Amino acid sequence: MNFNLESIQKLISNTFEIDCIDIRLTQKIDKEPIVYNGPGTIYQDEHGVLRLKLYSKIIDIEKELSHQLKHHTPGKVIADDDYFTLKAIDMSGTEWIADNVWVSANVSFPASGQVIKSSLRKIETIEERSTTEKNYLFIIVPGKYEIPCNKKEDLPNGGWRLNRSVFSVNCIDFEFRNLDNYLIINANSAPNCLKEDTYIKLLEALSIITGLIIRPVVVKNSQQDHVVLKIESKANSYANKKFPPPFKHSTPGDLKAFSCFIGKYLTTTDAPFSDLFGFWHKINRAWQANIENSSLSLGVAIEGITKSYFGELGLPDDEIVQQADEAKEKLKDIDLGKRIKGRLLSSIGGLLNNTSPKGALYQMAQDGLLSKAMPNEWVKLRNKSVHPDKFNEDPRAFQKYIDQIYACIALFYRLLFIIIKYDGSYFDYSEVGWPEKTFQQKDE
Repeated sequence: MNFNLESIQKLISNTFEIDCIDIRLTQKIDKEPIVYNGPGTIYQDEHGVLRLKLYSKIIDIEKELSHQLKHHTPGKVIADDDYFTLKAIDMSGTEWIADNVWVSANVSFPASGQVIKSSLRKIETIEERSTTEKNYLFIIVPGKYEIPCNKKEDLPNGGWRLNRSVFSVNCIDFEFRNLDNYLIINANSAPNCLKEDTYIKLLEALSIITGLIIRPVVVKNSQQDHVVLKIESKANSYANKKFPPPFKHSTPGDLKAFSCFIGKYLTTTDAPFSDLFGFWHKINRAWQANIENSSLSLGVAIEGITKSYFGELGLPDDEIVQQADEAKEKLKDIDLGKRIKGRLLSSIGGLLNNTSPKGALYQMAQDGLLSKAMPNEWVKLRNKSVHPDKFNEDPRAFQKYIDQIYACIALFYRLLFIIIKYDGSYFDYSEVGWPEKTFQQKDE
């Protein structure tokens, strides 16, 4: 399927639909699955959610009704055999597939048929293609986004607008095209650069840059010998309040930082859904409630990212290891109760075996990778976030709390920059006024 302006506008305006001559829903069970089969339509509802409407004959009324009326235990994950897989053939002969489809039926008696309805998270089609020298990527993202545009687009009336961001990193040629209410991303490169999962890491990087969760409605991923086209439901109910971004990304002069971050992120993250993005995602989700609720997630994320990426810095030094060994030997000769002696020996063992995020952060500050104030602010916020809310705090105390949160945001981004080896501009949220500065990697 090729996406022209008309089909894109239908997707953005929630009027896209695919008429199908045959739809087959098969229960995810090995023996004698329930199968619903017939013509129908896959369409967007008014909110952009993909819906399915299928007209199916009734084959085994008792079996089908027993499944529809099945009781599900509250609090338990629904089993796979309660879901269906979808295969649909549209009017052009293209086969669309989807997994984990939840089915509901509308039956009137007496009747020989039923209307099957469902919502779909996404549908996809896979087509083989002749082997080519380049891979291609095409993405449509609904919504308004700030990107650093450096190229113009000519308009039919003879005018133009500056709405294209064109650059190359990691041997991949990118074009971001910013339109009124959606963003189009094109990319192409040699197969070894633009891989099957590159688009996921690209969307992760773009999410961090913009402070928003980037959720596309279309991803067309053309690999060397096949094309995967995915159409996804819009997530209008998904809270997406902007988290403070790491750097400015709205003017042509911001392209250097924008492209550098994307390039470094794609290079240094081995696979999608890394701990790095997972911790950022945790903070972003907490931010949707309010700034106070995000403090605990922020403190935990900094601890987690330190353990995951800087664990060796948090290991005990030789001096404390020697002292711990000496303490264990002395404890063995002291006449203490068995239980308390066991606890003390266990505590010393834990000290030697566990990494200390606090120690790692202070070591990084000592090495000049962080400001000396950052670990202190993290410790204060971490302690404060595990205590009850105090609604009677005076404005000065609340301002101090806010300053600690933003200092920890600055710390999180500093750790992120070090991990992906980013060099470029950034907002220093740890200082008054959040000045724009330039970050450079410290020589090893």
